[in-house]
Amino acid sequence: MLSVLVLGGTKYVGFELIELLRNHKIPFHVASRREIDVVHFTKLDRKNQEEMIALFSSHTFDIVVDFIGYSALDASLLHNAISLQAKKPKLILVSTIYTYGLPLELTSDSYFDEDSFNALAYPISMIDRPEISYGEGKRNMEAYFAQHYDLGKQVVLRFPIILGANDYTRRTHFYIDKLSEGIRINPISLDASANYIIAKEAAQAILNFIITDYYGTYNVSFTQISERDLMKLYCDLYHKQLDALLDSDSEETKTPFSSNFNFIIDSAKYSNIFPIEIEFKDALCRELLKVAV
Repeated sequence: MLSVLVLGGTKYVGFELIELLRNHKIPFHVASRREIDVVHFTKLDRKNQEEMIALFSSHTFDIVVDFIGYSALDASLLHNAISLQAKKPKLILVSTIYTYGLPLELTSDSYFDEDSFNALAYPISMIDRPEISYGEGKRNMEAYFAQHYDLGKQVVLRFPIILGANDYTRRTHFYIDKLSEGIRINPISLDASANYIIAKEAAQAILNFIITDYYGTYNVSFTQISERDLMKLYCDLYHKQLDALLDSDSEETKTPFSSNFNFIIDSAKYSNIFPIEIEFKDALCRELLKVAV
């Protein structure tokens, strides 16, 4: 039977993953600063090398899912601890499509596949967060493991914006709040398209790699959608017209989904192996129905 370590992941996608692990009766251990009610838990400071070493000295894991690797320093601390195990575990790294760039820094429409960022060739910096950006931190995290860990033992999952009812960032609730407050806005580049994933489907993607022998780097997302069409989905669910949200005559507004141009990723590599069996519209509605407006 597999033994899975979940580093971090005590809320949102991690919460969804833990429920999936329970449902599949897969033994798991959670290590995080934030305590949750699970059978096997270790309170852990990811930045403390001694605590990381103590964890791997007292337990053996077949698979490590890392939600909280945000820099090359984080990667090195985990690598040092993992090295204590006689058998290298499969490493599943939760990363981001922001390794390709940031939506508001694009200078033209962009289309990215997994090869658009080459972690093997990327120069590693050990500068830690918050001195570097989220995207740069993830680039360095990926690069460290690509260059220091067996590529045949790791999975990198690059997720776009993650939406869901339990979204602690409140991005999912952005347009719900606007509808509730009667606020109309004019988003930047309203017709620019981007990709999204829902927390439950993101967790399922992680589980897919826990229970199979696939390795490598994967973009994981639904097909792209414009912000205008995203707004329409919110309006449709709450039986509103688009003009309940949109005021195209007002000053342009930055939103959590803003992009200067199309920022589209190719997720065919993942979907050819693990097709997402629900449409984005239906998955988003499923989540929004859990949230009162």
